Amino acid sequence: MTKHIGIVAVSSEGAALCYRTICLEGAEFLGPHEHPEITLHGFSLGSYQRPSRRTVGTQSVR
Repeated sequence: MTKHIGIVAVSSEGAALCYRTICLEGAEFLGPHEHPEITLHGFSLGSYQRPSRRTVGTQSVR
């Protein structure tokens, strides 16, 4: 039994590349049309960036 793999997407391009790589590598190790169970979760990039752009008083928090 294979392990479950989770992908946390920050960019759609990066998440797609990870997903595709896992599927291709899975087929090599597990056989044709086989790959481990994959869960993909993604917030928008803006959700990640928003906290780093908050301001406190007159200074930017980074």
